[in-house]
Formats: sequence, C-alpha cells, structure tokens
Amino acid sequence: MSVDKGKAIKVMLAVFIGIAALFGTYSVAAYRTSPSTTRVEYKTSYVERGELTHMGFFSNESVYQNGTSLSYYPGKITRIITGNYMYATTPGAEGKYKAVLRTDYYVTSNKKRIYITNTTRESWSGEFSGSFSIPVTFDVGELENDLKEVQGGTGLYRASGDTYLMVEVNVPGREPFTQKVSLTTDTSGMLRFSNPAKDYKKVERHTNTTINKMDFAGREMTVSEGRTLFPAMALLFLVPPLGFAYTRREKKPGDEMKGLRKFIVDGVPSEVGSIDPVTLESAGDLGKVFDLVDKPIVHYVEGDQDVYAIVDGGVIYEYREVSRRGKKKAN
Repeated sequence: MSVDKGKAIKVMLAVFIGIAALFGTYSVAAYRTSPSTTRVEYKTSYVERGELTHMGFFSNESVYQNGTSLSYYPGKITRIITGNYMYATTPGAEGKYKAVLRTDYYVTSNKKRIYITNTTRESWSGEFSGSFSIPVTFDVGELENDLKEVQGGTGLYRASGDTYLMVEVNVPGREPFTQKVSLTTDTSGMLRFSNPAKDYKKVERHTNTTINKMDFAGREMTVSEGRTLFPAMALLFLVPPLGFAYTRREKKPGDEMKGLRKFIVDGVPSEVGSIDPVTLESAGDLGKVFDLVDKPIVHYVEGDQDVYAIVDGGVIYEYREVSRRGKKKAN
C-alpha cells in the first residue's frame, strides 16, 4: 500500500497548526485571567464608648429648673454640675480603669500655656467587666474661689484654670482607651463640656490571596505557569509549518536569457530541418556564439521546448530549454 507523501505532509502540518491554535487559545485565556485573587475583609474586633451625662443646679430657677441637662450652662447662675461617666465595651471584656478630676492653672505667654500649679479634686480606680460608671461633680462656685486664690497667691491675675475629667481604660490585648472631658467657659460666659462622648471601633483587616488555577488536559496548573507554558508550546508547534512554508515558497527562476533578450526575434529559420544544428549546452554558450558571429537570435517553440537559434552561413547553432508552458504543465 503506497502512501501519498505530499498528502501525509499536509495532514501533519494541519495537525501542527491545530495544536498551535489550541495552545494559542489557552495562552489568551491565561493572560485574561489574573494570576491571583486577593480578597480583603474588614472585621470589627470590639467597640468602646465613653460618655459623660450631666445636669445643672442653679441659683436662680426662674428659667432653668434644677436637674436640667443643657449643652451650655449660664456661668453666672450655675452652682453645680453633676454627672455620671459611663464606659462600655462590646463584646464585654475585663479590665482596669482609673479616672481623675483635675484643674490645671496656667497663664498664656506668646500663645503658649505656662502651667503654674494643679489640683486633683477627686480620683477613681478599679476593675470592671464589660462596663463601669463613676459619679462626677463640678462645683462651679468652688472652682471660681480656687482660681481667685491662685491668682492672689501668685499675683498672676490673668491666670486661668482648665478643669477636666481624664479617664484611662486598660483591657489586656487592647490599646488603652483614653478620654478627656473638659469644662470650658466661652467668651459669652457660658459653660460647656468638650468631648463629652467618645466612640472607638477596632477594625481588623484580613487579606486572603488565592492563586488562580486553570485546567488543561485534566491537569490543574497555576495561571502563572500557563502564561509561560502555553505561548512556548504554541510557538513550538507553529515552527514546522512556518519552516515548511518558507522552504516551499515559490522562487522565480533566474532568467538565463536576460542579457540577450534585446537581440532575440521570434520566427523560424528557413534552414531548420535541412541542416543538422550544433546543439549548445547553455545560455552562456549561446551568448558566446552571438558575440562571435554577431547574428540575431531567432526564437521559436518546438513541442515543449523553447529553441534559440543563430544561423551563420551553413551552420545553425541551437540552445533548447523546457518552455515556461511546459514547466507549468509539469507542475
């Protein structure tokens, strides 16, 4: 059984091209897929809140009744502000706390505070589980009297006082929770609390990176491996068809008669058939004869051959080559 070699080569080349196309498709898929996927999740570990609730007691109840809670308290009629500081955390945890009610006395020089002295009015400390509260009292009259004593005792009559509640909470494994609640007086003489409530939320960031994979011929591989393997395989299987196409591409044969074309005429010498010709082996030989005898070259077709003849007296010189039409039929 004979095998058609040309057909076998064509089948083989088709198989190579098909496999190269397959790997090319996988290459495109690999480069369209990210090598890894990163997912970020945020989780609240715990929440803490500290808040001072308060109410005032006044020397004049014509406008505000004792026990009224205000954002701003009139300084001239407010005698006492009582409050309750409450701390709570979710989820519940055990820890320790300490708090102090304190007044710092200072003067201002070049917009900078220079502290003179301080007074600790009350302090608290203890352990807790989940939450705790402490009662706090701001005696406005007492604060005013103490400030006057400091001013008189130092001769610094521009001295001011900063009265505040400082709370620090420590829970094992957590950052300390601190809060400073200050009782301030604005330019209009109104009393107010700064930072009476504070919330803190501990959020943890969790990053999960997954290496993306793809399936090929029943085998899993990472996308990064696919980006390297598939293009290489596509190129490998594409090389034989490209090489075959390059070596088989049609090359135009050189024109042996190029230098003699302008001296060639078409026709049939009358001597043909009556004189035995001298057969020349090559176009080069034909050119040599032409140079020697200086006679035109007559071209005609005989069968499947192109005949180039030079007649010199009683001699005919001939060079024959397969005609171009004959070559096309052979192909």
